[in-house]
Amino acid sequence: MARRGDMVVTAELAQTIRQDTWSGIRIRVVSPSAGVVDSNWFGFSQYGVFNERHLAPSARDGGGELTRYNADFMLVVDGIDARRLRDAVSVYTAAFAPPPAPEFTAAAHLAALFSMARRLDHLGSIKPETLAGRAFAHAEVLRDVASQIHFDLLPLTGERQAADSAPVEVAEGLAVLRKLRTTLTALAHSADVGDHPDYAEIFRSHSASLDGIEHEITADLAADRAAAEGARASAAKSASATALASPSAGRSAASTTAPASPPIQASERGRR
Repeated sequence: MARRGDMVVTAELAQTIRQDTWSGIRIRVVSPSAGVVDSNWFGFSQYGVFNERHLAPSARDGGGELTRYNADFMLVVDGIDARRLRDAVSVYTAAFAPPPAPEFTAAAHLAALFSMARRLDHLGSIKPETLAGRAFAHAEVLRDVASQIHFDLLPLTGERQAADSAPVEVAEGLAVLRKLRTTLTALAHSADVGDHPDYAEIFRSHSASLDGIEHEITADLAADRAAAEGARASAAKSASATALASPSAGRSAASTTAPASPPIQASERGRR
């Protein structure tokens, strides 16, 4: 249950026709004076809430249903990804109530940054050369900045926002990072308007730090792509050289049964 403007929003598990079997959540928008204004159903399968790697063997509909029998398998930290469902609920409730204050929006985005740091650690472990070999360094800086942002948001949010462990790809994490940076900039502007210059400077500084992190990671991603393209080009040249350096006798023998392939075709095979 949460307050959104003049409305109260409630969420509960939506049970199917089978006992102790839930297929999603039911969201209700309630007016304190007029009662239920609207309600909507959001399915687990529709929004990919449960990670396929952690589905129970007996999970119905590809993880679209939760039961008391598969709960031990489904309700694990690394097996739940509620971001898409959360965004859909936010869009739905926004039609009935104003969006939450920017400090709560910023706190919500922090979870994805911590997840992105874990993803960078994983990439650094399985592929040390990724991001120019600086995946661990990026993860550490991102964690430090996110932790400091969380600390500075606490006086405004009044509660601790736990980081979920949903897997976040680097590109997706950068998109969330930009959203958080935009929110922090708006928060700094609000602090200026409210005559709180100290807060404004703090959040403007955090926004600048995230901007710097984004530019560094983006540059290293570009370096990765350039290195991959260089490796492909080198492989193509090597294949072309091998084809062109084949023995002339072999070419003569081939010419008795079929026209000789011009060198350009050998090069094209290498490129493919």
